[in-house]
Amino acid sequence: MADPSANDDEAFRIADALVAKPLVWSRSAPSLSDCPVLTFVKFRAFDRAVKGYSSFVQLLKSGQWEDALVLARSLYELNVNLSAIQSSPDPEQAAKRFLRFGKFQLLRLEQRRLQDRLRDEKMAPQRSAQAIADCEKKLAEIASTVNRDFAEFRKPKKGGGWLESWSGLSVETLAQRLAKKTGGRSSQSDYYVFSMASLFTHNAPGALFLRLPPDRETSQWNDFRAALDEAGRKGLRKFLHEASICFVDVVGMAGDSITGYEEQWFDEFALPLLNEF
Repeated sequence: MADPSANDDEAFRIADALVAKPLVWSRSAPSLSDCPVLTFVKFRAFDRAVKGYSSFVQLLKSGQWEDALVLARSLYELNVNLSAIQSSPDPEQAAKRFLRFGKFQLLRLEQRRLQDRLRDEKMAPQRSAQAIADCEKKLAEIASTVNRDFAEFRKPKKGGGWLESWSGLSVETLAQRLAKKTGGRSSQSDYYVFSMASLFTHNAPGALFLRLPPDRETSQWNDFRAALDEAGRKGLRKFLHEASICFVDVVGMAGDSITGYEEQWFDEFALPLLNEF
């Protein structure tokens, strides 16, 4: 894709201005709090948002709008999850559950790695009884830990396996519930940009063939590539706007966890800047 048009310089100026102070704040450490886990989770989300948004903007500047959309989707999910924690009846407990689910995910990941290793060991031409025994021992320990310490993440139905998310809901359902709770639009989870970004996150056919004519199965490659470039150019400001909203939301929610955070940044600086898109 060609470099973004000079007409988009103003949009990038806004994005650079939005991230300037958060970038400085992210170099500090979480503030002291009576809710240490919530504060830690918020600050980690803020830190991730700063990095993700900065990379998102850089990708757009270099013309890589398809890859930028993957980061936009990531910012959207970060915003939804942090919103769910923040709006829960007990945010500290919600943050603890969120963190525990992270530990659960990593443990399950290690479990799958060991399962693959055990399979490979059993299929090896020269099997190692010791290596197989070690894998089986570690897998038994993980299974015991998962069942003992993370039972809350079992699906309610017997034999139903494990939850796929910390909340037990998909991102879309979680966003819809949050929208209803906060008075937002019922379709808030289905913004066009983030629905399309989901396709690019998974390299779905809808992403790969976004600009292929509806009545064609193939196209002249240069024409197809030009159509993709044009789609990115036309959508750039919209992509920036939607991702910037998520970024500003995360920073605002994490504000009390950020050392040096200025409350007026959100109302007097960030929100007016968003309107300039």
